[in-house]
Amino acid sequence: MIVITIPLLIGSCQKSNLPAKSRAQSPDHPTASSNGPAGFPPAVMNKSYPGSGVVVQINLQEGWIEINHEEIKDLMPAMQMEFWVRDKSLLDQVKTGDRVDFIVLETTGGEYLTELKKTAPDTTR
Repeated sequence: MIVITIPLLIGSCQKSNLPAKSRAQSPDHPTASSNGPAGFPPAVMNKSYPGSGVVVQINLQEGWIEINHEEIKDLMPAMQMEFWVRDKSLLDQVKTGDRVDFIVLETTGGEYLTELKKTAPDTTR
């Protein structure tokens, strides 16, 4: 029994390459918050919120994208954060540095992008 337990403990302690914020929002690690960020109302579950920003990083294998986004009205202030996508093929349409419009769906399992489209290259850099 001890021989089996030790390998299981060692395997469960491996460091993930995914940012901590994203791990908390992954489908395997659901989170739910009854309160929104300061100055914002609580998120409405299963409601879609439109947003826009600039792509910072894409992880095709795991299915998430990091976006430096503007304020998402009635959901959150402007910030840089990772979003999971339900359909990984959305990530094939954009690259780092692209300006994008997106739709984020707030669920009890976290926030997910349901739509993502390139609008124009970022010319502010």
